[in-house]
Amino acid sequence: MSLKTEYENQQQYRKWSLIVNKLPIKSDYVVAELGCGTGAFAEILSKKVKEVIAIDLNQNLLEILENKKIDNITILQKDISDLSYIPKEIDGIFSSFAIAYFPNKMEQILKNWFDKLKNDGWIAIIEIDDLLRGHTPLSKETLNKLAVFEDEAKNDGIYDFRAGRKISPILKNLGMEILLDEDLEDSELTSSGIISDEICIMWENRLNRLSFDKFFQKDEIEAIKSYFLSLLKSTKHINQTKVKFIIAKKS
Repeated sequence: MSLKTEYENQQQYRKWSLIVNKLPIKSDYVVAELGCGTGAFAEILSKKVKEVIAIDLNQNLLEILENKKIDNITILQKDISDLSYIPKEIDGIFSSFAIAYFPNKMEQILKNWFDKLKNDGWIAIIEIDDLLRGHTPLSKETLNKLAVFEDEAKNDGIYDFRAGRKISPILKNLGMEILLDEDLEDSELTSSGIISDEICIMWENRLNRLSFDKFFQKDEIEAIKSYFLSLLKSTKHINQTKVKFIIAKKS
């Protein structure tokens, strides 16, 4: 399954219409979506504001949004870590499941985003927390290997599996007022108990994408994947993963 198809399939589990209604938006706002992927949220947001600047580095994903030819969406294939290419201050920034890919630069990147906002502008972020180790019960051996993997992935600048808990403190340190800090329900990412076959396939694809091969031998990787996927089909499966949703205002 291609990454584009996988991302498209995931959209059915995101409650974008509910999320957009929680944003402090007005009809004359210019809002940037950073890491927009295939553009499902940008399309919904475009019906609520004057202009959406949809930004992602993956042109293959952006093609889906480009083909929709929505008049008030400006599409940019750019790195979202530095927004200096946006010539004006903007009213708001929305980003979902993107900041975790900058584990060693998170504070500086959020500062860059903050600097692009107008006074009273806002940042809204959705991010995962405890994507792997949030699933229990895990054997001690599997838990230890996942801990090693997560620590090494963070140290190598690949991904922070516990990014969600770090966002509010960083935004507060920037002097922003936290308007909302809540945990979202997400049937793909936060459900406990026996997981559907469709979601299990998504998890298998996700595990196959992770860079386990940088840290473990092939047999170890297969054991981790097998154990994790079997847990998702167990009645004892408890999921403590959180999908954090934070909105903060620049004052």
